[in-house]
Amino acid sequence: MDIALVTIITFWHTIFACIGVALNGCLMFLAVFKSPKVIQLYSTLIINFAVTDMLACLLDLFIEIRLLPSPNEATMTYILNGYCVYFNVTTCSIGVSLFIHLLTHSLWSLLISFAYRYYALFSPILTRRHIILVIFAFYIPSFVQGATYWTNFVGRDTILPIAKRVYPGYNFNELGGLLMGITDLFSVSALYALLHMTLPVTPVYITIFVLRRKIMTTLWRSHSTMSKETKSVHKQLLEALTCQAIIPVAAWAAVYVYLGMQFGIIKGVFFEYLIFSIVIFMPVLSPITYLVYVRPYRVFCLRKVCRKSEFIANRSQTRLNTHTEISNANRMFRRY
Repeated sequence: MDIALVTIITFWHTIFACIGVALNGCLMFLAVFKSPKVIQLYSTLIINFAVTDMLACLLDLFIEIRLLPSPNEATMTYILNGYCVYFNVTTCSIGVSLFIHLLTHSLWSLLISFAYRYYALFSPILTRRHIILVIFAFYIPSFVQGATYWTNFVGRDTILPIAKRVYPGYNFNELGGLLMGITDLFSVSALYALLHMTLPVTPVYITIFVLRRKIMTTLWRSHSTMSKETKSVHKQLLEALTCQAIIPVAAWAAVYVYLGMQFGIIKGVFFEYLIFSIVIFMPVLSPITYLVYVRPYRVFCLRKVCRKSEFIANRSQTRLNTHTEISNANRMFRRY
């Protein structure tokens, strides 16, 4: 059963990571080259999203985490099944640290996006420099986490006795992947990373919905004074942000699954894989909201798809006509 589950999870991560890379790459291209003037400033935030989420998808493919918390203990075991197993513990540790720091930055970026839409309704005097400075300011906590968390990891020889004691029913010698872990979650950098990954999720989620409600109320009140173009842009971005507001549910669910396992409330192989199998939804679903709800992006994608379909249809029709002509010529030849 474990082998079948590993195969399913590997397939799951591979498919979603590849889709996420493609979607975020497409969004990055559109944000850089196809953004209309009216959303040029906001495209900076879109590019930030696309770069963050594309790197997160690539790293998910590289590490593919199975997390084994130690109930009521300050230790944690990781089993990595991604391509990093062909390297060493240090490479895998850095990969895990960078991946998690991208997830936290993505959550902060979503909060920035909602705050920007709300602020822009009252003070449209913003520059790209201001937005970049805000992004960097919110990135600092994630950067500190990414730069320090990897130093807490130890290799198989050190974590194996702890893993065997906490999970006596597991035969770690038969389990595939690279085994590593953290022996002291109360170290400064480990505790900081743990708190940064878990504590902000619920307050940020609540703040996002509060901002969304305020934005909708303000737009409704000033609806009659806005130009048609401004109304359209606000509606498109608000629809995108509304869908994006649902995305942190993945982070929220992953955090509470982890806490449930850490405190011994829930356990099982399924939940060990579930934590980061849920998280992969965030960087995959995020670009879809922009590609669907931002009209210039949607129109560009539809034109490309329709043009490709039309080309394929025309080529098929040409082949059919050629085949028909050859058949007719063969019939005429046989008559003579």
